[in-house]
Amino acid sequence: MFYSIKIRASKDGNHVSGSERIVKKEYLKKVLNELVDKTYIKDPELINIKIEEIKVKPLIVKKTLEIKEHQFKNVEESKRFAVDIIHTATRIKKDKIYELINTVHLGSSPDGSNMRGAMIVNELGERIELDKFRGVRTTTVDFIDRDRILKRLKDIGLTNRTADALCISTKNMLYKDMTAEYCISDEADYTVGYVSVKGEYHRLNPAKEYGNPKGGRIYFVRNNIDIYDFYKFLQETPVLIEDVVVD
Repeated sequence: MFYSIKIRASKDGNHVSGSERIVKKEYLKKVLNELVDKTYIKDPELINIKIEEIKVKPLIVKKTLEIKEHQFKNVEESKRFAVDIIHTATRIKKDKIYELINTVHLGSSPDGSNMRGAMIVNELGERIELDKFRGVRTTTVDFIDRDRILKRLKDIGLTNRTADALCISTKNMLYKDMTAEYCISDEADYTVGYVSVKGEYHRLNPAKEYGNPKGGRIYFVRNNIDIYDFYKFLQETPVLIEDVVVD
Protein backbone atom coordinates (compact mmCIF):
# COMPACT_ATOMS: atom_id res chain seq x y z
CA MET A 1 0.00 0.00 0.00
CA PHE A 2 1.41 3.38 -1.06
CA TYR A 3 0.61 6.87 0.18
CA SER A 4 1.16 10.24 -1.45
CA ILE A 5 2.55 13.02 0.77
CA LYS A 6 2.36 16.61 -0.50
CA ILE A 7 3.59 19.65 1.42
CA ARG A 8 3.15 23.28 0.39
CA ALA A 9 4.44 26.23 2.42
CA SER A 10 3.85 29.96 2.08
CA LYS A 11 4.96 33.24 3.60
CA ASP A 12 3.36 36.67 3.17
CA GLY A 13 0.85 34.99 0.88
CA ASN A 14 3.54 33.68 -1.47
CA HIS A 15 4.55 30.06 -2.15
CA VAL A 16 8.03 29.43 -0.72
CA SER A 17 8.45 25.66 -0.67
CA GLY A 18 6.91 22.46 -1.96
CA SER A 19 7.78 18.78 -1.59
CA GLU A 20 6.14 15.46 -2.26
CA ARG A 21 6.87 11.78 -1.95
CA ILE A 22 5.28 8.40 -2.58
CA VAL A 23 5.96 6.01 0.30
CA LYS A 24 4.80 2.76 1.84
CA LYS A 25 2.68 3.02 4.97
CA GLU A 26 5.50 2.00 7.31
CA TYR A 27 7.66 4.94 6.15
CA LEU A 28 4.98 7.64 6.42
CA LYS A 29 6.08 9.13 9.74
CA LYS A 30 9.79 9.12 8.89
CA VAL A 31 9.36 10.77 5.48
CA LEU A 32 6.79 13.27 6.74
CA ASN A 33 9.22 14.44 9.44
CA GLU A 34 11.99 14.79 6.83
CA LEU A 35 9.80 16.90 4.56
CA VAL A 36 8.59 19.14 7.38
CA ASP A 37 12.19 19.72 8.53
CA LYS A 38 13.12 20.63 4.95
CA THR A 39 10.18 23.03 4.72
CA TYR A 40 11.09 24.89 7.94
CA ILE A 41 14.34 26.02 6.35
CA LYS A 42 12.24 28.50 4.35
CA ASP A 43 10.77 29.97 7.57
CA PRO A 44 7.14 29.64 6.37
CA GLU A 45 4.05 31.13 7.99
CA LEU A 46 1.70 28.43 6.72
CA ILE A 47 2.32 24.76 5.92
CA ASN A 48 -0.30 22.62 4.18
CA ILE A 49 0.14 18.85 4.40
CA LYS A 50 -1.90 16.37 2.35
CA ILE A 51 -1.59 12.62 2.81
CA GLU A 52 -3.74 10.22 0.80
CA GLU A 53 -3.75 6.56 -0.07
CA ILE A 54 -2.93 5.76 -3.69
CA LYS A 55 -5.82 3.59 -4.78
CA VAL A 56 -4.59 2.72 -8.28
CA LYS A 57 -1.56 0.62 -9.14
CA PRO A 58 1.43 2.89 -9.83
CA LEU A 59 3.07 2.83 -13.24
CA ILE A 60 6.53 1.28 -12.77
CA VAL A 61 9.32 2.77 -14.90
CA LYS A 62 12.63 0.92 -15.18
CA LYS A 63 14.94 3.88 -15.66
CA THR A 64 15.07 7.66 -15.64
CA LEU A 65 16.08 9.80 -18.56
CA GLU A 66 19.84 9.64 -19.07
CA ILE A 67 21.64 12.46 -17.23
CA LYS A 68 24.07 14.46 -19.36
CA GLU A 69 26.19 17.26 -17.85
CA HIS A 70 27.05 20.50 -19.69
CA GLN A 71 29.17 23.44 -18.55
CA PHE A 72 28.93 26.78 -20.36
CA LYS A 73 30.85 30.03 -20.34
CA ASN A 74 27.70 32.05 -19.72
CA VAL A 75 23.90 31.95 -19.72
CA GLU A 76 23.55 32.97 -23.35
CA GLU A 77 25.67 30.03 -24.47
CA SER A 78 23.47 27.77 -22.34
CA LYS A 79 20.32 29.21 -23.90
CA ARG A 80 21.64 28.60 -27.42
CA PHE A 81 22.31 24.97 -26.53
CA ALA A 82 18.79 24.55 -25.10
CA VAL A 83 17.21 26.23 -28.11
CA ASP A 84 19.02 23.90 -30.52
CA ILE A 85 17.84 20.78 -28.66
CA ILE A 86 14.25 22.02 -28.37
CA HIS A 87 14.18 23.06 -32.04
CA THR A 88 15.31 19.59 -33.13
CA ALA A 89 12.62 17.94 -30.99
CA THR A 90 9.75 20.31 -31.79
CA ARG A 91 10.61 22.11 -35.08
CA ILE A 92 9.42 25.36 -33.52
CA LYS A 93 11.30 28.33 -34.96
CA LYS A 94 14.39 29.18 -32.93
CA ASP A 95 13.41 32.84 -32.47
CA LYS A 96 10.14 31.72 -30.91
CA ILE A 97 11.91 29.28 -28.58
CA TYR A 98 14.25 32.08 -27.44
CA GLU A 99 11.20 34.24 -26.75
CA LEU A 100 9.54 31.50 -24.69
CA ILE A 101 12.71 30.76 -22.70
CA ASN A 102 13.22 34.46 -21.97
CA THR A 103 9.64 34.62 -20.70
CA VAL A 104 10.56 32.11 -17.99
CA HIS A 105 13.62 34.19 -17.07
CA LEU A 106 11.44 37.30 -16.72
CA GLY A 107 8.36 35.73 -15.09
CA SER A 108 5.86 33.75 -17.14
CA SER A 109 2.60 34.72 -15.44
CA PRO A 110 0.60 37.50 -17.12
CA ASP A 111 1.60 39.86 -14.28
CA GLY A 112 5.30 39.05 -14.65
CA SER A 113 5.51 36.84 -11.57
CA ASN A 114 6.48 33.17 -11.45
CA MET A 115 3.82 30.65 -12.44
CA ARG A 116 3.00 27.98 -9.86
CA GLY A 117 3.21 25.33 -12.56
CA ALA A 118 4.50 24.93 -16.10
CA MET A 119 3.70 26.65 -19.35
CA ILE A 120 2.43 24.34 -22.12
CA VAL A 121 3.47 25.19 -25.69
CA ASN A 122 2.33 23.50 -28.90
CA GLU A 123 4.22 23.05 -32.19
CA LEU A 124 3.05 26.47 -33.38
CA GLY A 125 4.76 28.09 -30.42
CA GLU A 126 1.40 28.93 -28.80
CA ARG A 127 0.82 28.77 -25.06
CA ILE A 128 -2.13 26.47 -24.38
CA GLU A 129 -2.14 25.91 -20.60
CA LEU A 130 -5.67 26.20 -19.17
CA ASP A 131 -4.68 28.83 -16.60
CA LYS A 132 -1.76 31.14 -17.42
CA PHE A 133 -1.25 32.06 -13.76
CA ARG A 134 -1.22 28.50 -12.40
CA GLY A 135 0.00 26.44 -15.35
CA VAL A 136 0.17 22.70 -14.68
CA ARG A 137 2.10 20.83 -11.99
CA THR A 138 3.54 17.32 -12.32
CA THR A 139 2.87 15.37 -9.15
CA THR A 140 2.66 11.82 -7.73
CA VAL A 141 6.07 10.55 -8.86
CA ASP A 142 9.02 9.17 -6.89
CA PHE A 143 11.82 6.60 -6.84
CA ILE A 144 10.98 3.16 -5.47
CA ASP A 145 14.22 3.10 -3.43
CA ARG A 146 14.96 6.79 -3.04
CA ASP A 147 17.81 6.37 -0.54
CA ARG A 148 19.73 4.14 -2.97
CA ILE A 149 19.19 6.60 -5.84
CA LEU A 150 20.27 9.57 -3.72
CA LYS A 151 23.48 7.77 -2.81
CA ARG A 152 24.22 7.09 -6.49
CA LEU A 153 23.58 10.74 -7.37
CA LYS A 154 25.63 12.07 -4.46
CA ASP A 155 28.53 9.86 -5.53
CA ILE A 156 28.73 11.91 -8.73
CA GLY A 157 28.17 15.27 -7.00
CA LEU A 158 24.40 15.63 -7.44
CA THR A 159 21.77 16.36 -4.79
CA ASN A 160 18.14 15.88 -3.71
CA ARG A 161 17.23 18.76 -5.98
CA THR A 162 18.43 16.83 -9.03
CA ALA A 163 16.58 13.71 -7.87
CA ASP A 164 13.32 15.66 -7.65
CA ALA A 165 13.75 17.34 -11.03
CA LEU A 166 14.79 14.08 -12.69
CA CYS A 167 11.70 12.32 -11.33
CA ILE A 168 9.40 15.02 -12.64
CA SER A 169 11.00 15.20 -16.07
CA THR A 170 11.10 11.42 -16.48
CA LYS A 171 7.37 11.26 -15.80
CA ASN A 172 6.69 14.16 -18.16
CA MET A 173 8.55 12.58 -21.05
CA LEU A 174 6.53 9.36 -20.70
CA TYR A 175 3.54 11.16 -22.18
CA LYS A 176 3.29 10.36 -25.87
CA ASP A 177 2.56 13.90 -27.03
CA MET A 178 5.20 15.68 -24.96
CA THR A 179 8.37 16.39 -26.95
CA ALA A 180 10.63 18.54 -24.75
CA GLU A 181 10.91 20.38 -21.44
CA TYR A 182 12.87 23.42 -20.29
CA CYS A 183 13.35 24.36 -16.64
CA ILE A 184 15.16 26.86 -14.44
CA SER A 185 14.77 27.17 -10.67
CA ASP A 186 12.94 30.10 -9.07
CA GLU A 187 15.59 30.21 -6.33
CA ALA A 188 17.86 33.20 -6.89
CA ASP A 189 21.05 31.42 -5.82
CA TYR A 190 20.56 28.24 -7.86
CA THR A 191 21.73 28.66 -11.45
CA VAL A 192 21.60 25.07 -12.78
CA GLY A 193 18.70 24.23 -15.09
CA TYR A 194 17.87 21.53 -17.58
CA VAL A 195 16.36 20.69 -20.93
CA SER A 196 14.85 17.25 -21.57
CA VAL A 197 13.82 15.35 -24.66
CA LYS A 198 12.85 11.71 -25.10
CA GLY A 199 15.46 9.62 -23.28
CA GLU A 200 17.75 12.50 -22.26
CA TYR A 201 18.03 14.94 -19.36
CA HIS A 202 20.59 17.69 -20.04
CA ARG A 203 21.81 19.61 -16.96
CA LEU A 204 22.81 23.15 -17.93
CA ASN A 205 25.23 25.19 -15.85
CA PRO A 206 24.75 28.11 -15.74
CA ALA A 207 21.16 28.20 -17.03
CA LYS A 208 20.23 31.53 -15.40
CA GLU A 209 21.92 34.56 -13.92
CA TYR A 210 22.83 34.43 -10.22
CA GLY A 211 20.41 36.56 -8.20
CA ASN A 212 17.47 36.19 -10.58
CA PRO A 213 14.40 35.06 -8.55
CA LYS A 214 12.40 34.12 -11.63
CA GLY A 215 12.02 30.55 -12.86
CA GLY A 216 9.66 27.88 -14.09
CA ARG A 217 9.09 25.18 -16.68
CA ILE A 218 7.95 24.93 -20.29
CA TYR A 219 6.31 21.72 -21.51
CA PHE A 220 6.50 21.40 -25.31
CA VAL A 221 3.73 19.25 -26.80
CA ARG A 222 2.23 18.22 -30.14
CA ASN A 223 -0.62 20.14 -31.71
CA ASN A 224 -3.11 17.29 -31.45
CA ILE A 225 -2.62 16.75 -27.71
CA ASP A 226 -5.68 16.06 -25.55
CA ILE A 227 -4.98 18.79 -23.00
CA TYR A 228 -7.38 17.39 -20.40
CA ASP A 229 -5.86 13.92 -20.61
CA PHE A 230 -2.40 15.51 -20.33
CA TYR A 231 -3.38 17.35 -17.14
CA LYS A 232 -4.89 14.17 -15.72
CA PHE A 233 -1.74 12.15 -16.43
CA LEU A 234 0.60 14.74 -14.93
CA GLN A 235 -1.48 15.38 -11.83
CA GLU A 236 -3.07 12.01 -11.06
CA THR A 237 -1.17 9.05 -12.53
CA PRO A 238 1.21 7.61 -9.89
CA VAL A 239 4.67 6.78 -11.26
CA LEU A 240 7.47 4.94 -9.46
CA ILE A 241 10.97 4.78 -10.95
CA GLU A 242 13.39 1.92 -10.29
CA ASP A 243 16.80 3.26 -11.35
CA VAL A 244 18.76 6.25 -12.60
CA VAL A 245 20.83 6.50 -15.80
CA VAL A 246 24.06 8.50 -15.62
CA ASP A 247 26.14 9.46 -18.68
